[in-house]
Amino acid sequence: MKTRPENYLALALFALALNLSATQSSQAASWTNNGSMNCARYIHTATLLPNGKVLVAGGYGANSMLASAELYDPSTGTWTNTGALNIARFGHTATLLSNGKVLVAGGAGNGTSAELYDPATGTWTNTGALNIARYNHTATLLSNGKVLVAGGTDIYGNVLSNAELYDPGSGTWTTTGAMTATRYNHTATLLPNGKVLVAGGMDDNLDILSSAEVYNPSNGMWTATSSMSSIRAAHTATLLPNGSVLVAGGYNGITITNGAELYDPVVGTWTSTGLLNTARDWFTATLLPNGQVLATGGINNNGFNTTNSVELYNPATGTWTATNSLNNARDGHTATLLPNGKVLVAGGFTSGAGSLSSTEVYDSANGTWTNTSAMNGTITEHTATLLPNGQVLVAGGYGDSWNNAELYNPSNGSWTLTGLLNVGRFSHTATLLPNGKVLIARGFSWSTERYLSSAELYNPSNGTWTMTGTMTTARYFHTMTLLSNGKVLIAGGYDGNSHTSIASAELYDPATETWRATGSLNTPRDSHTATLLPSGKVLVAGGEGISDLLDSAELYDPATGTWTPTGSMNTVRCAHNATLLPSGKVLIAGGIADVSNPLSSAELYDPTTGTWTITGSLNGGRWANTATLLSNGKVLVVGGYDGNSDIPSAELYDPANDKWTDTGTLNTARDNHTATLLPNGRVLVTGGYGNDNDYLASTELYDVGLGYTNSWQPQIATITSPLNLDGNLVITGSQFRGISGGSSGNSQDSSTDYPLVQLRRLDNEQTAFLLTTNWSTNSFTSLPVWNFPAGYALATVFVNGIQSTSSVVNISVPVPTTATLTGPQKLTNGFRFVFTNSVGALFGMLTTTNLALPLSQWKAIGGVVEISPGQFQFTDPQATNGGRRFYRAFVP
Repeated sequence: MKTRPENYLALALFALALNLSATQSSQAASWTNNGSMNCARYIHTATLLPNGKVLVAGGYGANSMLASAELYDPSTGTWTNTGALNIARFGHTATLLSNGKVLVAGGAGNGTSAELYDPATGTWTNTGALNIARYNHTATLLSNGKVLVAGGTDIYGNVLSNAELYDPGSGTWTTTGAMTATRYNHTATLLPNGKVLVAGGMDDNLDILSSAEVYNPSNGMWTATSSMSSIRAAHTATLLPNGSVLVAGGYNGITITNGAELYDPVVGTWTSTGLLNTARDWFTATLLPNGQVLATGGINNNGFNTTNSVELYNPATGTWTATNSLNNARDGHTATLLPNGKVLVAGGFTSGAGSLSSTEVYDSANGTWTNTSAMNGTITEHTATLLPNGQVLVAGGYGDSWNNAELYNPSNGSWTLTGLLNVGRFSHTATLLPNGKVLIARGFSWSTERYLSSAELYNPSNGTWTMTGTMTTARYFHTMTLLSNGKVLIAGGYDGNSHTSIASAELYDPATETWRATGSLNTPRDSHTATLLPSGKVLVAGGEGISDLLDSAELYDPATGTWTPTGSMNTVRCAHNATLLPSGKVLIAGGIADVSNPLSSAELYDPTTGTWTITGSLNGGRWANTATLLSNGKVLVVGGYDGNSDIPSAELYDPANDKWTDTGTLNTARDNHTATLLPNGRVLVTGGYGNDNDYLASTELYDVGLGYTNSWQPQIATITSPLNLDGNLVITGSQFRGISGGSSGNSQDSSTDYPLVQLRRLDNEQTAFLLTTNWSTNSFTSLPVWNFPAGYALATVFVNGIQSTSSVVNISVPVPTTATLTGPQKLTNGFRFVFTNSVGALFGMLTTTNLALPLSQWKAIGGVVEISPGQFQFTDPQATNGGRRFYRAFVP
C-alpha cells in the first residue's frame, strides 16, 4: 500500500481500497461534478478570493509535494493555472488577509517559509519567515488583521506548543504566548468575542487530547477552558450563528468517532449533541447560509475507508440527517462556501485510486414563489424598470389603461400610482439613464391604432413624464440598449408604415435630448435581442426578417457607428431571450422557429471567438417568457407560452454545468410579463397575459431559497455614489466579518467570513467582483474600478454565502479630453499607437494620407481599446514606413 504523507506523523490514518457508498436521501440538494483541477492533489488549501474565484495551492500529488496553484471560476465551473508557489508544500495554511492578498504559511517542504498571493497579478512573493518551521498547524485571522499560527509539528516530528503572529503591515512574524499543551491536528476557531478556541489534537507523547484552551489577542496569553467529553484529533470545529462551537468526529487513538459536542464561549463548557450518522475524520464541515453544517467525506470507521457519505447538522434540533452523497469518496479534500451559497469540494484522496483531481459542487438552494400585492391595473406588454431608489416603475402596456404608470415598493410590497404617460403605448422599451430618468420609446398606441415614433422621460423626483426628441422612424419590436458612453441605441424593429422589418438604427443623447441616425443593421430584423458586451459593443441576434426567421447575428461598434456580421446561431429563432453571463458569454434561450414551434434549445455566444455553441436545453419549449440573471450567477427563466397554453413553470440555468433545473411553480401561469431583480435579491414578476384570456394585475416574488435569517445578512450603511471610473468604491456597514468563520482553522475548511463585493449593471447584467485594498468588520475599499460601463449598478456584499440588500451606485459617464498620440510602435503588420485620456472614455479613430481632405472623407479604422486605466491604444495595419498618415481621435 502506498504511504500517504500525513502518515509521516504519528497519527496513523489509512485509506484502504474499499469505497463505500451511502444511500442518497431524497432532498432537493444535489452534488454536481465540475471541471477537474489541472493537478490531482490533497492536503492542499483552498481560499475564496475577493474576485469570487477560489485559489487552490500546493498539496500532495501522485508522488510528490506540489508548488502548483490554480483558480476555480464559479461562473464557468472551470479551473485555470495561476502562478506557482515559490516552494512546494503540503500541510500548510492559507489565509485571506484584510488587504486582499493570501498568506500561505509553513507546511512540509520548508516549514519556515511564508509567501503572499496577489489576485491582481496572479503571482507569489516571499514574505517574512516563521520563527519555527511547522506543518499541520492552524492559522486564524484575528479581528485586528493579524494572523495567529499555533502548534503543528516541526521538521523533526516534534509537536509544538509555540504560537506566533503575522503582521501584514510589516510582513514579519513575532512570537506570542505558547499554548498550555503541544498539539497538532487540532482545530482553531475565532469566537465572537475575538478570542480563539483551540481544541483537541495530538501531543508530543502521541496522546490524543480532550483539552481545550483560549487565546486572548489583547495580552497574547492562552488560558485553559473546560475539556471536551472525548479525546479527538483530525476532527472539525464550526462556529454556529448562535455563537457556540460545534466539534464533530475525529480519531481517538483506537477508532474513529461519531461523537459531536458544543462549546459555549459564555460559560466555557461543553455539552453533547446528536451523533453523526457516520463516524469520520479528515472530513470537512461547512457552515451553510441557512445555519446548518454540511459534513462531507472523510475516513470512516469501517476498516478506515474513504467515504462519500454526506450529512447535515441542524442546530435547532441538534441532529444529523443524511443528504445526497458525493460522487467520489474522498478525504483530505477541501470544502469552500462560494458567494452563491454553493459548496465547492476539491481534490482529496480516495481508497484504491490515490490523489484526486475531481471537484464537485453542492447546491442546497430551493427556490420558492410567493404572491405580493396586485397592481392597480391589469396589463401585458408593459415595461418594468428598477429605479435608483430601489422602487420599480411599471409603465404602459395593454390592459385597463394604456398610459398608467405605478411604483412597487419592495419594503412593504405595495403599489402606488404615479404620473400618467403622455401617450399610452405597449410593446415599447424602457431604459434607466445615467441621469436617473427613465426613457420610454416607441411602441404601439391602441387608441390611435398607430405605431409610435415618440419618446418620453420619467422623472422619479416628481413623478412626471415629459416628451423628449422625436425619432426618425415609428417602430416596435425593436431593441433599446444603454451604451457605455451614456447614449442609447435603438436598433431594428417593425415599421408600422411599411409593415416590414427594418434595418435602421438611431442614437439618443440624454444631454441634448435629441435623436440621430447611426449605421444601419446589415439585415432588417424585429423581435430580436440586443446585448451590451463587456467590450462596449452590442450583439444583436436572431429575430424575424423581411421574409423569414433569422439565425444571423451582428455587432454594433459605438466607436465607428457601424455593424459587422458575427457568427450565426445554430438555430433560427425570434422572440427569444438573451442574457449576459458573468463569464462574458451570452446565453440565448427559447423563442420560436414558427408560431406552433416554441424552442427549448439554448446556445452560448463567445465574444472572444465570435462563435456559438449549443448548451443544455430548457426542460420545455417556451416564448414570450422572461430571463433574469440572479445574484448567484444563475439565470431564471419564467413563464411564457408553449404553443398551447401559458406556462406556470420556472427553471434555472447554471453556467457552471450548462444544465437547466425546475425551480418552484408560479402561482399564476403568464406570458408577456416582466421580471425585475430587486436589491434584496428577489425577483418581481408583474402582470402579463393569463390562460383565461385575461390581462393580469397579479404579481409575485421569487426567492432563491438559501434559507438564511435576515439578521445574519451583512448590512450596507454608506457607499460611494456617484463613483468616477478609476475611483475606489468604499462601503461601510456591519457584519462584513460574518456570523461565523465557518472554518476549523486548518487546511481543509476555508473561512469565508469576509466581504466580497459585486457590481451588477442594471441595464445589461454585466457583473464584476471587486478586488480590495482593505476590508474589516464594517468597511470595504476596492481597488480602482475601471473597465465597467457607466450608469447605475447594484453593489452587493456577500459574506458566508449570504448577500446584503444591494445599494444602487451611479457610475459617472466619463468626460473625454483632447487626445495626444504618443510612441508609435512598429508591428509586423502596421503600427500601434497609444495615448492617455479619461478612464472609460470611448473613442473612434480616423486616418488619411491627405491632410487637405475634409473629415467626411477620412477613413474610419478599428476601435480604440483601453488596455489599462486611462491608457488607450489602436492599431493601423495599413501604416507602413513609407509615406505619411494622419490620425484624428473623435468622440462618437
